[in-house]
Amino acid sequence: MLAITLVPVLMILFIRGRPAPRIPGILFLALTQAIYLPVLRLCLRFRKTTLILNLIFLVVTLPLALKIGSQFMPPLFEVPLCICRLLCLESPSDKRLSYYRSKTESFVRFPEVETVFGTIGRSDSATDNAPLDMYDTTIMLKPRTQWRRE
Repeated sequence: MLAITLVPVLMILFIRGRPAPRIPGILFLALTQAIYLPVLRLCLRFRKTTLILNLIFLVVTLPLALKIGSQFMPPLFEVPLCICRLLCLESPSDKRLSYYRSKTESFVRFPEVETVFGTIGRSDSATDNAPLDMYDTTIMLKPRTQWRRE
């Protein structure tokens, strides 16, 4: 909506001067302008007709857009879950470790969980851009057929 409402007004207000001259020798640019400029002039000459046609196309395509659903993005049922937490580096290491263990053990209580494992701390390398105080927990779930029914 901003591209068709706000941007043209801001362009009129802030862009000054003459347009840049055409670059000679570029066939694609010349072809594009040869097609685009007459269409643009036609649309500007018949503004109301152009607006009405665009609104008609919008009304026609709106029901189609509502029927699309999620056919382009299938449902994903990925088994491993990854939880990343940041813990304060200033706190004592035994306190951080006990906090991490209590949070990790809370996931094991769920019958859908098969295993829980994680990493504490990070290496300061170029291949891992996570901060040093990030704790990762990876939760492997059982197959969906073994889950509880609600």
